[in-house]
Amino acid sequence: MKKYLMIFWGLALAVSLSAQELIAQFKVSTPKLQNTDPAVFRDLEEDARQFINTRTWTNDKFANQERIKCNFLLTIKEELGSNTFKADLTVAASRPVFGSNYETTLINYIDREITFNYEPNRPLNYVQNSYTDQFTAILAFYINIILGLDYESFSLNGGNDYFLICQNIVNQIPANVNASGWKAGDGNRNRYWLIESILSPRLRPMRQAWYQYHRLGLDLMHENATEGRKAIQRAMESIDLAKRNYPVGNWIQLFVDAKTSELVEIFKKADKPQQDLIFNILNRLEPSSASKYQAIYQ
Repeated sequence: MKKYLMIFWGLALAVSLSAQELIAQFKVSTPKLQNTDPAVFRDLEEDARQFINTRTWTNDKFANQERIKCNFLLTIKEELGSNTFKADLTVAASRPVFGSNYETTLINYIDREITFNYEPNRPLNYVQNSYTDQFTAILAFYINIILGLDYESFSLNGGNDYFLICQNIVNQIPANVNASGWKAGDGNRNRYWLIESILSPRLRPMRQAWYQYHRLGLDLMHENATEGRKAIQRAMESIDLAKRNYPVGNWIQLFVDAKTSELVEIFKKADKPQQDLIFNILNRLEPSSASKYQAIYQ
């Protein structure tokens, strides 16, 4: 009996250690659907979930409890043809905070420049270092953004390999592809500018701050909340500096979108000088949301 138990637990461990990196939900919303059979989008949901969750995206082994939770919401805005669509894509991901049941948001981002073709019963294929199609390129881009942000939160510059994959995806989009969001001239908030800002030397303080905020701040809050807040304060001061170096950096906006509510809750328990400092930094990062930051004093 012990022999069989050992075999069972050995197999269970092997399955656990071979688990993929992501636990992803993928939903399609069709508020303006007119012509396409709704079954097409049900197939799209399932194909995208399988593509994200069953593919191996890194060389590391993830235990089940280490897998990254993420959500994708594809909102179809326009049917451009029988199999061609224009959409918004909302990308969200989180990671657990050490010593707690709390999960911190890594990204909560809306890409409003999604144009893609989808044909049911045609497998979604992606080959790294080559362009296959628009839809898988977009998914692979954001999957590697998520991986990069997660790795970066555990070790300084730990996400660099995944950010470079994102840059490579952008560079491999053929010039004749008629799809927006990949080029510098497609606006100032798109995939091109997001990865450009993450890798820009002008936002190097942001790399240090991302690691410090998560690993030296949030992950230590369970041991010493005061010291954790001090580490987060130092991270915010670095982000403030990064904003001055690169006022339109997309990564800074991504940080503000993901962390504003969390920062307000963290510093509600801080002393007044610390609250004032964080309030003023947030105001400089995103002046239009000043009313949200007032809750820090409640």
